[in-house]
Amino acid sequence: MLVEAGKNKVNLQYQLIKLAWTHYQSSPEALNSDVLSQLQKQAKVAQKIMTVVLESDAAKKEQVKDQEVQFLYQELKSQFDSIESFEFSLTEQALTEDSLKKAIYHDLVCEKTLKAQSQDYKKVTEQEALDYYQKNKDRFIQPERRKVSHILVTINDEYAENERDKALAKIQKLRSSLKHNIHEFANLALQHSECPTSLNKGFIGNVSRGQLYPALDTVLFNMQPARISSIVESEIGFHLLLCHEISEAGEMEAQAALKEITEQLNQFRQKKAEKKWITQQLALTVA
Repeated sequence: MLVEAGKNKVNLQYQLIKLAWTHYQSSPEALNSDVLSQLQKQAKVAQKIMTVVLESDAAKKEQVKDQEVQFLYQELKSQFDSIESFEFSLTEQALTEDSLKKAIYHDLVCEKTLKAQSQDYKKVTEQEALDYYQKNKDRFIQPERRKVSHILVTINDEYAENERDKALAKIQKLRSSLKHNIHEFANLALQHSECPTSLNKGFIGNVSRGQLYPALDTVLFNMQPARISSIVESEIGFHLLLCHEISEAGEMEAQAALKEITEQLNQFRQKKAEKKWITQQLALTVA
């Protein structure tokens, strides 16, 4: 077998870290038990698929450069607020720098293999996209969106500085500083926010309802522009929101809708081809 039991475990732990940062912008050990349990189930599914893909003949044809591995390694590392927290997370997940890089390598091989094996699908034509748009115009009403930034102070009793009382005191002090100095939000986010968005001065982007944690969602969509929120608590910590501007709901322009339709239908067809190929590979392992 290409992937031995030890490698399987390493890839499983890597998938867990990857999922935690993708969905919660957090390391696995900082999540509550319910969320972590759900991510562990997802990681096992992802790891199983990775194993099947890596054992395929198609995977042997894919090449991954050291620079690609190093880039993703540094990208993941940059998500942590310090080298110490990154190394602590690796220790908690029973990973080393070397084993993490090997897991990233396997992940890249898997991604390239799946992409190569799922290209044989019928691309969406302009007429198909237009027909879909004309039959479903009511689906292309742009929802209300809010341009938002935030500051996060995490709650994690494993770190003295992030115990609940200290985290709350820190976010209260930050809000007090912003009370009459809203223009300082970006700088304070850069200096103090414990979310990867701190590298972008806290800027999240344009969001519609349902994209953020429920508690944040409720507060944001009741805010006025150029306002700082009260302190909001989510599953991962305390937040301050800054609502920059509001884009009202309205009908999407036809060209933008057609582009979105084409991209989404092509992604759907590619994913369908990808699943078909994976199913075939699973059948071969059973046979």
